[in-house]
Amino acid sequence: MSLPAPASRFTAIDEARALAIISMMIMHFGPGVFQRLPALEPLAEPILFLGRFATTTFILVFGITVGFVHFDRFQGSARPRVLAALYSRARLLLLCAIAICIPTYINLWLAGDFQFNHWLFGTYSILSYYALALLSAPLWLRLLGQTPLRNAILLGVAHWLLAWAWLQFWPLDPALTFQVYPHVSLYLPQTPDLLGVKEYLRLNLLSGPYAYLQLSGSAILAIPVGIALRRAVQTDQQPQFVWRMLPLALALAFSGALLGLWSEEFSLHNIVQGDIKAPPRVWYWLFFAGPALLLLGGFILLDLKLNEYGNRLTYPLALFGQASLPIYTAHSFVLPGLNWLDQLVVVEGVGRILLPFALFAAYCALVMDYYHRKSLRSRPV
Repeated sequence: MSLPAPASRFTAIDEARALAIISMMIMHFGPGVFQRLPALEPLAEPILFLGRFATTTFILVFGITVGFVHFDRFQGSARPRVLAALYSRARLLLLCAIAICIPTYINLWLAGDFQFNHWLFGTYSILSYYALALLSAPLWLRLLGQTPLRNAILLGVAHWLLAWAWLQFWPLDPALTFQVYPHVSLYLPQTPDLLGVKEYLRLNLLSGPYAYLQLSGSAILAIPVGIALRRAVQTDQQPQFVWRMLPLALALAFSGALLGLWSEEFSLHNIVQGDIKAPPRVWYWLFFAGPALLLLGGFILLDLKLNEYGNRLTYPLALFGQASLPIYTAHSFVLPGLNWLDQLVVVEGVGRILLPFALFAAYCALVMDYYHRKSLRSRPV
């Protein structure tokens, strides 16, 4: 695994995706670690703050990837192959979205909870959004046409405005009860079932942390960045691309912070708690989008600098990013699996942290090795 990644992939995108999934794992596993190691409690909020970069970075990288990989090919003769690739990926995302429901459904079954609403809301995840987004991507690419920057701004902003307007006419039902579901704070209906279906639709479209309209608007706004990056790679002007992107990234972060302060929602505690993730806030996405673009630019410059050494230092990180889907899918089994183990033997202390992480790390290594071998097979002889 010391060989460089194949040239057919742009590794900076994979590396940014890798840090996004590491950020996600910090957010999902961090609270349990700090609970088991109270001496580290003073570091909890600063470290968990890093976990809040996950969703925004994932969505921006997704939009950039759509622009970088698919836009030019979609506008040309390769459109059928682009459609086939997007739909194939959507089917895979749907299967993974179903797979990560399994721990929740096992826990509901063990608890004897067969309430329809609880099983319905157990399907809610970022992977469900990605499946819908991939199915929507061909429409986005068609609407961007020959003026992608202008059309992306109009279409992306329109998604956010539609979500804001629709929320005014579709308020939260007072009959809903606030509960903390796996990794997400939700308002769940107890009865009747119809109320659950209505809130489930509202959650997926507008009000949840993975709301389709707002996240799609952000992904669409990122597509021109991917298109510009593709042009920069083709003309060997990647450093110039990074320096042009720098003012944009700083402006996004600065404006997001100002809007957050103006709304009186911006604080380290509020961000870490996660209550302001839903419904999505414009300031929140602006604030985290800036560092995400800086991160991508940093990896571009780093890879250019390391290119003469074969990118051996960053290749494992790129592999981790390539394997983000199977890694994300498997991570949802880690904590539930530890709780199931309690039925046989209770592991306490530091061992309760080391055991699941060691198993998960071994799994990640195997998946990364698979992608490494796959990249070797795809190399021209």
